[in-house]
Amino acid sequence: MIKEKNSSNQLLVVNMVSSFLSLAVTFGISFFLSPYIVETVGVEAYGFVGLANNFISYASLITIALNALSGRFITIAIHEQNYEKANRYYSSVFLANCLISAVLLLMGTIVCLYLEHFISIPANILWDVKLLFAALFINCIVSTIGSVFSVSTFATNKLYISSFRSIESSLIRAVALIGLFAFFSPRAYYLGITSLLANVYCMVFNIHYMHKLLPALHIKRSSFDFAAVRELASSGVWSLVTRVGSLLTDGLDLLITNILVDPTAMGVLSLAKTVPALITSIVGSLVGVFLPNFTILYAEGHHNELIESVKQSMKIMGVLANLPITVLIVCGVRFFGLWQPTQDAYQLQILSLLTCAGLIINGGINCIYNIFSVVNKLKLNAIVLTISGLLSTVIVLILLKTTSLGIYAVAGVSTAILILKNVFIIVPYGAKCLNMKWYALYPEIIRTVVFVAVSSVVGIILTKNIAGGWIHLIAAGFITGVSSLAIGYFTVLGKKERLYIQRVISKRIKRKTDDFDT
Repeated sequence: MIKEKNSSNQLLVVNMVSSFLSLAVTFGISFFLSPYIVETVGVEAYGFVGLANNFISYASLITIALNALSGRFITIAIHEQNYEKANRYYSSVFLANCLISAVLLLMGTIVCLYLEHFISIPANILWDVKLLFAALFINCIVSTIGSVFSVSTFATNKLYISSFRSIESSLIRAVALIGLFAFFSPRAYYLGITSLLANVYCMVFNIHYMHKLLPALHIKRSSFDFAAVRELASSGVWSLVTRVGSLLTDGLDLLITNILVDPTAMGVLSLAKTVPALITSIVGSLVGVFLPNFTILYAEGHHNELIESVKQSMKIMGVLANLPITVLIVCGVRFFGLWQPTQDAYQLQILSLLTCAGLIINGGINCIYNIFSVVNKLKLNAIVLTISGLLSTVIVLILLKTTSLGIYAVAGVSTAILILKNVFIIVPYGAKCLNMKWYALYPEIIRTVVFVAVSSVVGIILTKNIAGGWIHLIAAGFITGVSSLAIGYFTVLGKKERLYIQRVISKRIKRKTDDFDT
């Protein structure tokens, strides 16, 4: 049992490191290419990239009910050694997704043909924006068809394999994007085409690993079971409601800005959301690393180990997720001034902080969201998120009509609602799902908030005399990051977590990396 636990911990570390590397590559692409794209195609056209991705999120709602918990059900069936049941889920999800993709194709065609009737688009970039939407809709269809193949690395707790492929696909996307901008006239739809190329690359490898890691699973028409589809959809319907609530909370911001403010303001908000979006991706990817282990512990009935793992993950995420937020607080104005010299750095900094302030406590709370999926208790969270999303949208619309806050209202209201929802509902309900006292998880949240406050103050003091170009900014970011990591290591993490990290690092130094399949 101890050997299995150590192996699981080592896989967890590898999964986290590989996920971080994948996100670092993705951020590097956005970091270096975004200023050039804004300069060549304009801030308005760049804003439509974010809006197009939001539209894809709206369209993909029809896939969520079926796919949200498919990995959970297949994984549990595999660890119960019930491969017949796992095959029913696997085949049923794939074939149902093919049908859903046909519906998405019809929806995407209608939206792209009549796009100018739905949103405000400057005439000079109309076809550029339409082609961007078309490429991203096709990308959505590919993702829907291939989503079930990613279950192999999830069920075997080898997410690092997917992360390495994501790194490669991001590099392919970067090379293709640079090539298109270098040899052809700048167009926003290149971003959609290269995203599609990267996605196809990942899907091909997911199919390969499906055959390699889970050879007992096969897609067969004879294995299709409508009852399995109904079971997955009925369980996942609350994931759908959750997603709707999430979209109402922060997924309509660019659309509302486009319609009620103007396309230029939408472009500015899209730029301001770049860093918060990266931080959200970091949180989502790192938190996702814990989910397979949570699912396996739950499937095997190890309740105490599950609680220990959840608490440990909240502490670790409380530090890791907030390192970039602390750096943004301390160095944000200097960063935006250098990164987007044609834009107002102070405006971008304010909008970014308004957008990601909720992430300060959300890093650890995202681990609780995982528990809802593991124990299949999604209803309350879904209802609360939907209500808060509706409330957020209504307040934003009122403020836009009655005040001059503009995009500041769009960025700030959803964050305030998110914080209230998480603190007063999600945290106590998460504890209840784990059969703990309702207040048992609050200490982890309080430590995280104090950690960010102290780290930010220390970072500002240490870097207040550092000014200048990129080298000085990198130095300030490094000093802030290191000092924050040290503070978090000794204040947020407990003795168990520190000993665990020291043990894992020591073992990783002594053992060769080829202990794992890469």
